[in-house]
Amino acid sequence: MERPDETGGGATAPTRGREVTRERILTSAKELFTNEGFGSVSSRMIASHAGVNVALINRYFGSKAGLLTEILREDGVFPRLITDGPPEELTRRLAEHAVSRLYGEGSALQRALDHSAGDPDLQSVYQGRLKSALLDPLTVYLGRENARLHASLVAAVLLGLSRVRRVEGGDALRTSDRAQLTERVLALLELCLEDFGAPDPDDP
Repeated sequence: MERPDETGGGATAPTRGREVTRERILTSAKELFTNEGFGSVSSRMIASHAGVNVALINRYFGSKAGLLTEILREDGVFPRLITDGPPEELTRRLAEHAVSRLYGEGSALQRALDHSAGDPDLQSVYQGRLKSALLDPLTVYLGRENARLHASLVAAVLLGLSRVRRVEGGDALRTSDRAQLTERVLALLELCLEDFGAPDPDDP
């Protein structure tokens, strides 16, 4: 079994070898997760596919879940979707993305992960991603009073749509005209970002 970490040739050769090995593991994991499903793939399968010792997966990524976390960090839509574009178009970017996922669009890996949504390790990855890729960057991007509250409301809408898609397929939502559905989701997201007024003391 090839062990690039053990190559000689000075200080830069081992570093280059580690980078090559790391990328090979990531490539193999992404291919296997896409073709076989996250729950069906083991760290040993990934190591065999990449031609490395399974111990290297733990060394570089900690676990299979850590591998997926890194793949999503490099290839995931968020937080790039938040920051790539003018602020005034943020809610439209988010609405169009959410509706596109209802229609089964997205990368092959994203579609494959939908079929493994109940896997506890995958749920753990998603929980981490919720904070690191959506809540934290959106809070920073908004940069105003109650930014975290607004970010949480946006996340609630997006996660709600995602949950409906995974549980019942979103069939009822897709019966609506796509443009109208996008505008309705857009209105919900814009409402999430509206400032909160002072509470009415007479409101029971």
